[in-house]
Amino acid sequence: MKRLVAVALAMVLGATPFTIASASSSATLEREIADAPYQIWPAKARSNSPDYVRAAIKQRNEQGDNCKVILGTSEFRWAYPETISSHPANFFANNNYGMDTFLLGQPYCQDLWHAIEVGAVADAIPDNKVVFFLGMTWFMDYQDPEGCFQKSFSEEAYREFMANPKVSDETKDKIQQKMLAYGISEEVVHADRNASLVDKVNERVTDVFNSTKNYDAVLSDEEDTWNAPERELNKSRPVPEGRFGELLTPDWDAWLEQAQKEGAEQSSSNEYGVYNSWFESGGYDKWLKGAQEGWSYPEGQPYQETEVEDFRLFLDVCRETGIEPLVIMMPVKGALFDQTAYDAPTRAIWFDMMKEICEEYGVEYADFSPYEYDPYFLYDAAHFGWTGWVHVNRAIYNFFMEDADQ
Repeated sequence: MKRLVAVALAMVLGATPFTIASASSSATLEREIADAPYQIWPAKARSNSPDYVRAAIKQRNEQGDNCKVILGTSEFRWAYPETISSHPANFFANNNYGMDTFLLGQPYCQDLWHAIEVGAVADAIPDNKVVFFLGMTWFMDYQDPEGCFQKSFSEEAYREFMANPKVSDETKDKIQQKMLAYGISEEVVHADRNASLVDKVNERVTDVFNSTKNYDAVLSDEEDTWNAPERELNKSRPVPEGRFGELLTPDWDAWLEQAQKEGAEQSSSNEYGVYNSWFESGGYDKWLKGAQEGWSYPEGQPYQETEVEDFRLFLDVCRETGIEPLVIMMPVKGALFDQTAYDAPTRAIWFDMMKEICEEYGVEYADFSPYEYDPYFLYDAAHFGWTGWVHVNRAIYNFFMEDADQ
């Protein structure tokens, strides 16, 4: 009888159990975070919780933030907001350009993590549009996609992804096969294999009325111990005051001038345009030694096919859920990578391959390969820096604010 009631309730409410449970869970969190829904960069537990992502987006936007979803990894990290004024956390949050950014993702979150995340939170993505930071280094032969996925995997997001009826069975099956290949247990991947439809509906509807669900991890500002140096970026706070007041249009030339000045000052110790502390502390020497000694690939195969497959799965999920992506093709610092196995001709292979896939899927992309030798475009070997963020912010702004006065 209890199960029949659950099914009947779902039918009466006129929504899928996926939608019902998602709305209820998010509503609980919305009340909890109403006074402080904003983080510069949501911590791992928050990024991995679809309930939290929905609640935070809704609260921020109801409070006038107009945040848009930006998917990425470690480029959001480190001390960027403290040192680079053009970082999105400063550029959009501290200036009323009509929008703000919801930076979603952590280190080790590569294509497959993002495919699952989009499928899990598609119903909460404003304007049905996302910006997706696509990293060349994810694809390089030395990379460990299995290890990265195990470090980033969210069972909660996976369950939400599997419950989304817009994602095709074919795409779900492909993602499940990838998860198994990356070391996620059969028990987790196929947890619902023996459950009946009634069982599944009952479980989802039960979540609606489950007031005991524990949200301590996503509500704590201290949970993300592995990101302890950046914990200040993860702390909850009210929507920044800079998001309100007179609506402004970015002065891109002025921003570039300021970024070039900052870059020159903060990389004055070296000829490469990498930030001083990394170079002076030996980080550059250690990186170069590791790259020259440890990076190699089979002849004619500099990039891993499995990551290419995962990128396609990400685009498949976007297409099936009605999400329009802008793919940001992140470059690397040419002066550094030219000293490794991944020289300019080898890097060009990746850019050409990614552009071909984007064109095949009919999605918009921003190719920043022409800036590989701009001294201040990247902060280190592979993360956006002073002028780089200005160019990226312009692409983000134009994508989301295409009707704005530009």
